[in-house]
Amino acid sequence: MIALQGQATPADMHYVPESAREFLDKATVADSGGERSFHYRSAPIYLLSLLVGLLLLADFLIGIIDEPAWLSYRTLFGFRLALLSAVLGGARILYQTLEALFEGRIGADLALTIAALAAIVLGEYETASLVVFIALCGESIEGFTVDRAQQAIRHIFNLCPPTAHVIRQGQEIDLPITDVNVGDEVVIRPGERIPVDGRVSSGSSTVNQSALTGESLPVDKVQNDQVFTGTLNQYGSLSVSAEKVGENTTLAHVIKLVAEATQRKAPLERTADRLARLFLPVVLGVALATLVGWRIYSGQWSAGFIPALGVLVVACPCPLVLATPTAVMAAMAWLARTGVVVKGSVALERLAQVDTIAFDKTGTLTRGELTLGDVFAIAPLDETELLRVAAIAEKRSEHLLARLIVQEANARNLVLPGIDRFSARPGAGVVAEVPATVLGPWAISQAHNESSDPQPHEQFCVVVIGNRRLLEAEQIEIPTEIDERLLQWDASGQTVLLIAVEGRVLGAIGVRDTIRDESRKVIKDLKDAGIEKFALLTGDRVSSALTVAASIGFIDEVKAEMLPADKADWIEAETKAGHHVAMVGDGVNDAPALASATVGLALGGGAATLQPKPATWC
Repeated sequence: MIALQGQATPADMHYVPESAREFLDKATVADSGGERSFHYRSAPIYLLSLLVGLLLLADFLIGIIDEPAWLSYRTLFGFRLALLSAVLGGARILYQTLEALFEGRIGADLALTIAALAAIVLGEYETASLVVFIALCGESIEGFTVDRAQQAIRHIFNLCPPTAHVIRQGQEIDLPITDVNVGDEVVIRPGERIPVDGRVSSGSSTVNQSALTGESLPVDKVQNDQVFTGTLNQYGSLSVSAEKVGENTTLAHVIKLVAEATQRKAPLERTADRLARLFLPVVLGVALATLVGWRIYSGQWSAGFIPALGVLVVACPCPLVLATPTAVMAAMAWLARTGVVVKGSVALERLAQVDTIAFDKTGTLTRGELTLGDVFAIAPLDETELLRVAAIAEKRSEHLLARLIVQEANARNLVLPGIDRFSARPGAGVVAEVPATVLGPWAISQAHNESSDPQPHEQFCVVVIGNRRLLEAEQIEIPTEIDERLLQWDASGQTVLLIAVEGRVLGAIGVRDTIRDESRKVIKDLKDAGIEKFALLTGDRVSSALTVAASIGFIDEVKAEMLPADKADWIEAETKAGHHVAMVGDGVNDAPALASATVGLALGGGAATLQPKPATWC
């Protein structure tokens, strides 16, 4: 993977860093098993807040008791407990204030530092300690909300396998992914993720590329087809000639785009910092005027010290420092109950500015769950019988489309006898030999006998189910009426399976993605709330994108067959045009766009319903 610079450390935590680079550090992406959580790394801050609070509480309680025997416990090493509390916590705030001043930034920390120092100088140790404690509490509360969002974002990028099966000197060996070279022959077994970018040198299979491209259906791969790192090989075994490895792969490029997008994004000023910059000069002026006024009134400078301190403390932005993260935490807790994880308060502040929303298609506006589409049968079959024939042949297949057809046949209570003669053609379909008596009377006249069969009287029909390439390989002619329907179904975004028996095409079954029931209502509500423009950005086919957009409505712009970088470029162009863009998506293919947007909303569950699955606002 890529080492990202600018990692925020716990020392920078006040306030919690907004940059997504915190979530994309190489150490946390590469090894989720040994990672240290944000809470673990922020433990010193929590402990410091606890220590400051305990010292202040002890000083306060001893003062209330006011017993001579207890007064000796109010000091430690000759210093008041409240003073030690103020110095311990105030040192951190002072450091942050000086660091910000050297960088030319004036924020809430400066007002806190001035108030705390003034209170210490005047001997008002409880006041100084209380100011410091409130600031640390605000910081700790804000940090407490980070860890869950960090994990949700980090898991998106755990797609590249740590090892690869490489052919070296005629033998297959397992090597760390860092030791794989361009030109190596890599073997990918069924169920494994592809560790390199390259081309298939041998074998055929079906590859799920949805995480990278957003395509709703797996893609058939045969010799010389291109495959990408992090995509899932489903059924067949593939040998791939590596063309890109390590930092040069498409997946690594996506992560790099995310890092660059977050670095380019201008930071949003905190409300407390923004207000502090405005009212700090006024507060200092009023405090100075109070001091001078008391000097004139009483004739002594000392008479004005406490009133001036009162002005500093009352005007100190402690309410903002504590109330802001507390309000954010309350909002996050409420959102968490509805399945939403928020990265930080910055996301909530940015969300209020949004006027344009871009949606991914698969797993966002659609469920990413396949359903049966159109069914067309040719005599002597009707639609139900065609579905039964397909389900019998596909019953032993583990392919996603096969499981869908069998599930639909079972839902219609169709009888599906088992068969023994079955051959899966990875990336193409299946070929099965089914007893004619199982298919029905119509099949007996088409069936053939095999002399080698132990029961020569039993007749079998060869059933072929798959894509156009499989039927052409089996030298089965596709009728014109089927061809015409294929064009119509493709235009509507359906994936088509052709069914042939004994060399004759008897029908076709369409499969489509399911649009979320709530998609139209959500977009309508957003439009009523004042969002001006909606766009659909997808890596899927143009026909599928247009079909979804037409079904949902309110979509102003549709962009299909987009790579991850293309989505990010579109958002940057809209941003330069003066729009504030929110991106809603799922998967790595949306990560650069999510990072480039004013605010990104990632559906953590992918192909799942909108409400119960968690989302992360980046």
